[in-house]
Amino acid sequence: MAEILVGRSMGPAALALFDARDDVNYEVLAAPTVGDLEARIAGLDAIVLGMTPVQAPLIAKAARLKVVSRFGVGYDNVDVAALTAQGIPLTTVGDANAVTVAEHALMLMLAASRELVVHDAAVRGSNYGLRGQRKRADLWRKTVLVVGFGRIGRRVARLCAAFDMEVIVADPFVEPEAVAAAGFRHLVDFHDGLGAADFITLHMPGQSDGAPVLGRAEFAALKPGAFLVNTARGSLIDEDALYDALTGGGLRGAGLDVTREEPPRPDSPLLGLDNLVLTPHIGSLTEEGAERMAMASVRNCLDAIDGCLRPDCVVNREVLGG
Repeated sequence: MAEILVGRSMGPAALALFDARDDVNYEVLAAPTVGDLEARIAGLDAIVLGMTPVQAPLIAKAARLKVVSRFGVGYDNVDVAALTAQGIPLTTVGDANAVTVAEHALMLMLAASRELVVHDAAVRGSNYGLRGQRKRADLWRKTVLVVGFGRIGRRVARLCAAFDMEVIVADPFVEPEAVAAAGFRHLVDFHDGLGAADFITLHMPGQSDGAPVLGRAEFAALKPGAFLVNTARGSLIDEDALYDALTGGGLRGAGLDVTREEPPRPDSPLLGLDNLVLTPHIGSLTEEGAERMAMASVRNCLDAIDGCLRPDCVVNREVLGG
């Protein structure tokens, strides 16, 4: 009997895939601690992993683990090298959340440029005089710098093009010909596009050391009046530098689905800014997006148990051999 820990809540459709198997036993823990995993890991064949950290000391106790299946596409909370050393695959949900996160990025872009939060509060406070006091911006004919041309970045680029935006793509790991074939301009280094972009949207993984890629130097290089959107990783941005840029450093507005600390500290100065739109790391969590991710993460568990994992879902493909 294969033993599986489902380390987050998910709908009945995904769990039904487990229920249909008479060789699988599973337990659901909506938000397991490291201690919860440590108490169970020696007897587990698979884990559906949410945001609980899985690091080397825990992995060393995994006597029969066949897969760590991330519910999502990021894996900052996983020691991939330690998994690889023990021959354990790490899987993600592939493109299951790509359309959902891409739509969220566009939503933040529009909300920031139209000052949605400020105007919503104005209506609720009967302050219609605000209509003539604030300036709003179109997306039409503006230049957008899409940093990262993976599954999500590609969709964001297409959505921006549908708004008649000029799209610049920065990704050193993608061939320029592939970007050109999609109809966009390619840059190897995103720094080269900061001065031209009216909008910057981030779709890249966090750096292994947690260092930001947007700091004071990058904000100083921005085109005055630019907007920033981040639906990728909070660690990508120096939040002190972001605050200064939003309060007089030339950045007109921003939309963040992710922050360096989640939730942010109650005393974070970012929370007091009315030119910043914030959402609580929900970019992939529509009803449809969550169900697609749940189904994919469950299938990855079952495929690992059956010995037929799809390589395109595996982060550390070297453990597959052959």
